[in-house]
Amino acid sequence: MNELASLGIILFFALLAGHLVKFIRVPEVTGYILAGVAVGPSFLGWISHENLSSLEVFSEVALGLILFSIGSVFEFTSFRLIARRAVLVTLVESVLTAVVVTIGMLVMGQPWTIALLLGAISMETAAATSLMVLREMNAKGEMSDMLKGVIAMNNICCLIGFSIVAAVVDLSLKAQMPDASMGQALYEAVYPLVWQIVGSAALGFLVGGLLSLWSGHIEEQGETLILMAGGVLLCVGMADWMELSPLVSSLAVGATMVNLTTHSRNLFGALSRTDPPLYAIFFVIAGADMNLSALPTVGLLGVVYVLGRVFGKVVGVQAGARYAGASVTVQRYMGYTTLAQAGLAIGLVLATNQRFPQLGPQVATIVLAAVAIFELIGPLSAKFALIRSGESQPQDHAPAVLLD
Repeated sequence: MNELASLGIILFFALLAGHLVKFIRVPEVTGYILAGVAVGPSFLGWISHENLSSLEVFSEVALGLILFSIGSVFEFTSFRLIARRAVLVTLVESVLTAVVVTIGMLVMGQPWTIALLLGAISMETAAATSLMVLREMNAKGEMSDMLKGVIAMNNICCLIGFSIVAAVVDLSLKAQMPDASMGQALYEAVYPLVWQIVGSAALGFLVGGLLSLWSGHIEEQGETLILMAGGVLLCVGMADWMELSPLVSSLAVGATMVNLTTHSRNLFGALSRTDPPLYAIFFVIAGADMNLSALPTVGLLGVVYVLGRVFGKVVGVQAGARYAGASVTVQRYMGYTTLAQAGLAIGLVLATNQRFPQLGPQVATIVLAAVAIFELIGPLSAKFALIRSGESQPQDHAPAVLLD
């Protein structure tokens, strides 16, 4: 089947799944993922691996738009109100999750290199999945506002943590080579860390600045959408070409625009009313790309990874929120909104395969199997937490605008 027909099937099945899941009261994102599983290679096979490879660009664009939207959380006047709490919660839950997973892998007899890499990857919370549930539930309140900030900083924290771990692993492996130059090895290990973070942020700031200057001359909604889509496409494409992080770059574009232009509210609002098809494509493709056959082979290591990550996220958020002085509701429920794992984690698995081919297969088997589990239980867990916290307002049917 060609790519255009595959896109049609994806959108129709997403629409069907969105209606069906309402009867069983599960999040739409779960329906999209299950629709992808149904039409993907694991079951019906209507969308092949070749189709998925060709459609990967849609996933990249959708993820860029998602991170771009999350960047709006960093509006200075509103973010400063939650900044301290969000930073503390992010650091505590990220570090605790990484430590628990790493220790679990070491106890299971894994080499320290694999244990550290798995610990770093486990920190990631899927921005797309969490944001989609927030939108669907029209969630408003202290926990929802803080969650957006935590999601944004979590992805940055995970990328930094993985880069540091990868640099340590790289140095260790190169030090074992008889003709290794420590100076050259140090440069090759540290340079990607600096380039990924600083370069990505600089690219996002540059693109965001250009869009901010241009936005003042645009009045029609059609031109607004052209500007926003063009900016995100340019940012994602340039980041891929320059071997930077499209996630950090897109996040920086949104953060720059929301602080530099007074038109940002209208810009983000216009985007949020037109991006549902891309979101649906993203999650259906994510479901179709799941390798469910890996689940039976992951064994006890996968169980330890999953349980360690759940413990680290739930307990870490609870401890961080208590230390930050957040409300009891945030302490009790917010951890359950951070379980989903997907986009960045899969990207880091690919980076591990490229950089450490001798370690990649073991890391990929565990993480990809866990992603399949977390992408199914994560939205359900988040919906449960939002309802119990009292912040879910689905009956309002308000437009899905991220900027409150």
